Amino acid sequence: MMRRSFFFSLVLVMIMAISAWGANIPGEVFESGKDNTPIAVAGMKVEAFGGSGFKVLLSATETDSNGRCLLRNIPLGREVLVRLTKSGYIPQYDIRSYSGKDVENGAIFWAGSEVNIQKMYENLGLTFDPSKGQVYLDINNEFTGEGIEGVEISPFSGKAFDLGGGEYLIANAEGGSVKVELAKPGYAFDIESVTIPLFAGAMTQYYISVQTGGFMGTLYQSGQVARVTSAEITGFIKRLSDAVPISGVSVAFTNWKGETVQPGVVTDETGFYRQDGFKVPSLVKVTPSKSPWRFRPASRWAIVGARGARIDFSGY
Repeated sequence: MMRRSFFFSLVLVMIMAISAWGANIPGEVFESGKDNTPIAVAGMKVEAFGGSGFKVLLSATETDSNGRCLLRNIPLGREVLVRLTKSGYIPQYDIRSYSGKDVENGAIFWAGSEVNIQKMYENLGLTFDPSKGQVYLDINNEFTGEGIEGVEISPFSGKAFDLGGGEYLIANAEGGSVKVELAKPGYAFDIESVTIPLFAGAMTQYYISVQTGGFMGTLYQSGQVARVTSAEITGFIKRLSDAVPISGVSVAFTNWKGETVQPGVVTDETGFYRQDGFKVPSLVKVTPSKSPWRFRPASRWAIVGARGARIDFSGY
C-alpha cells in the first residue's frame, strides 16, 4: 500500500512538472521610425502573463540596447499576454499563442510612442481617449498565412478602421472587453466573433487566424492547415529620372547585426530581383550597389510576412 501511494505521488509530481514547463522565446521590440524603418527599443519592460484571466506572471525582463529580450516559461499552444511598458510609450498588451516556430525564430513586438499614436489618431480624425481601451487587430488566413483585407469589423463599442493588409484598429472602446463580429461578403469564417480584453489608456494587440471559405462555401478542416514558414523578397530598381530599368545591380540581404541572411542577387535586364527562403516573420535590410550608381534610399528594411515583401529602389 505504501509503495502504491509513493508511485501515485511520483506520477502526480511528474504531471505537475510537465504542466508547469514552458519554452524560452527570444523577443525583439521595435517602433516605426522615418519611412517605417524599424527602430529597436531599449529599456522596454516586457512581462508575460498566462493562466485564467492572464493572472499568472510567467516572465519579467527588459530589452537590451538592441531591443532584444528573452521570454521564459512560455506555454506553447495557449494564449499568453505580453505587457510592454516604458515611459513615453502607450502601454501595449500583446495577446497571442506561441509554437515551436516562435522558439526557433523568435517573436517580434511593435511599440508605439505617445507622439506617434496620437499623430495616427489625428490622421484618422480622432482623439486618443486615455480612459478607454484601444485594439490593433491582425486578421490572417490560417491556411495561407496572408492578411485578409476588407473584413467588416463590427465592435460592440468603439469605432473600427481598416488600415489595410489585414490590419484593423478599434478606437476608444469602453469596458473591460469588447466583442467584435467579423464578416466579409462572399466568405464564410469559422470564427464569426471574438471577445478581446481592453485596458484603459493602452493598446491591445490581438491576432485572429481564421479558416475561410470562398463563394463555394468550403471550409478548410483542421489537419489540413499549412503554415507559411518562409517567403521571398522581390523588387525593381530603375533610374530615377526616367524609370529605365537598371540591370546588374547587386542586392544584399542582412539582419540588424549586418550578417548575411540570404545570398545576394543581381537585377536582370528589366531591373527585377528576387530572393526567397527568408524566415517568417523577420526583418531584413535590403541594400543595392553598383558603381558608380547611387540609390534612393541607400537601403530599406523589409518586414517579411507570409506574403513576402516588395522593396523597390531608384538609381541616379
